[in-house]
Amino acid sequence: MRTKKIKNKKMNPETYALKTQVVNLIREAKRGGARLPWIRVIIGDQTSNHKDVLGCAVIKGDKMWITEEAINLGTDTLRNIVFHEIAHAVYGTQHDESCPLMQSALNTILNKEDCLKHLLKYQQ
Repeated sequence: MRTKKIKNKKMNPETYALKTQVVNLIREAKRGGARLPWIRVIIGDQTSNHKDVLGCAVIKGDKMWITEEAINLGTDTLRNIVFHEIAHAVYGTQHDESCPLMQSALNTILNKEDCLKHLLKYQQ
């Protein structure tokens, strides 16, 4: 599975550790009440033409890519990115500039509670 925006990393212990951070946030969303299927998570690096991309997803496809750059931004920022991509991958949510979670650019870093609140409103 590939995308033009993110180059997949080869799976090895380092990539697995990065993927675990993303999977743990998906589990956090589930514990918070999000009804989620199994989501395929791929870790990669931004391609030269997409240096601003931190993650992407297949709309309603239960698949997401998260960049190592996104993971390196810290847990709170990564949570915002992962929950944003969950909304795309699972609920088919499009970008919404009026919602801080679903804006097309990462303008606001929401806390854990607000991330979950905004994610849950899309699962209806």
